Amino acid sequence: MNVVIIEDEINAYEYLQKYILKLEPTAHIQAHLESVEEAVNWFHQNPSVDLIFLDIQLSDGLSFEIFNHVDIQAPIIFTTAYDHYAIDAFKVNSIDYLLKPIHIDELQSAIKKYKSRLPHADTELTNRIMQIFNKENQQKKQRCLVKKGNHFEYINISDIAFINSKDGMTFLHTLDTKRHLYTKTIENLKELLDQKEFFQISRAQIVNINAINKIHPHFNQRLKIDLHQEHPSVELIVSRSKVSEFKTWIDL
Repeated sequence: MNVVIIEDEINAYEYLQKYILKLEPTAHIQAHLESVEEAVNWFHQNPSVDLIFLDIQLSDGLSFEIFNHVDIQAPIIFTTAYDHYAIDAFKVNSIDYLLKPIHIDELQSAIKKYKSRLPHADTELTNRIMQIFNKENQQKKQRCLVKKGNHFEYINISDIAFINSKDGMTFLHTLDTKRHLYTKTIENLKELLDQKEFFQISRAQIVNINAINKIHPHFNQRLKIDLHQEHPSVELIVSRSKVSEFKTWIDL
């Protein structure tokens, strides 16, 4: 069994390598790839592989981009810390979707599924995806812990007008025009927000749909957002690459 592991975290790769070989001593780790670009180049030269373990968020983008450049026929076991990509994973030839931290029993079950290639494997995966999504819908973040002087306090997610990242720091701007320092990155917070309510308009900004008052055309085919309450210290601009997706989102 020739195996390719696409994973940019060395600890996660070493864990998978160790236990794949423990569960399947005859397996051969054919390649360890760490980025979308590296994977595309490798598969162009090495199209034949038996099984792929694929992380989703790689160093240079989402691993789904790989399928836009190469035709991959091998079955895939997704290994990721994020549960909301399950539907996208289902669209390609995946046989399982494992959430980190991965337990050895789950890994063993996924490998058995690959080996047996049961006719009802697709049904099993569909059921697993639905369980993941039901769990996700129940676990959306409701409040954030923010730093206030020498102490911390909670603010409700529904009170956030927009989120802004600057100079390595993340700020939550609430509907009352106050600014709060948040200890985690904007990307970490994005994964926990309700995507119907919040949209990342640029690399450094996320906006709450309920805070938007007006939208204007802006320089270089971008959009400018006015909120119900003015926040003069920050300008909210939808990046050109996000405009089409933003228009779809705002009209939902």
